[in-house]
Amino acid sequence: MSDIITTHSPAETEHWAEAFAASLTPGTVIALFGDLGAGKTVIAKGIGKGLGVSDAVISPSFNYVLEYKGKLPFFHADLYRIEGAATFEAMGFDEYFDRNGVFVIEWAERVRDLLPPDALWIEIETIANSSERRIAVKRGAP
Repeated sequence: MSDIITTHSPAETEHWAEAFAASLTPGTVIALFGDLGAGKTVIAKGIGKGLGVSDAVISPSFNYVLEYKGKLPFFHADLYRIEGAATFEAMGFDEYFDRNGVFVIEWAERVRDLLPPDALWIEIETIANSSERRIAVKRGAP
C-alpha cells in the first residue's frame, strides 16, 4: 500500500487526515515524519477529529504523549525531544502499541526499529516553501 496526496493548505491537510481516520482500526500505529513545520501536528489534529475527539488536539512536545477519548482511544506522541529508542522504551511508550487505540507518533523515525512492522508511515513534504504538502502513506517502514 502506498498512496501520495497533495494538499494546498493546512486546512486541506487537516481535512484529508480527518477523512483518512475513517479507515483506522484499533491497534493502528501511525508514524509521522517530515521536516520541522511540515504539518505533522496538523495531521494528528485531523486524525483526532476523524476519531471523534472533542478536546483540542495539541502538540505533546513537553509531555511526550497525550491521550484523548473518541470513537477509539487516541494517543499522540511527539518524539522531537527524545534521545532515541532506548529512552522510548525506558519511558514505557511501547506499551501504547497494545492499548487497542490509534497511536500517532511525530518524529517516528527516531524509534523506527521499535515500531510494529504493519505501522502506517506518513511522510509529509513541503513543496517549494509554500503551504502545499505532498503526503505519502505507506504500510511498513520506508
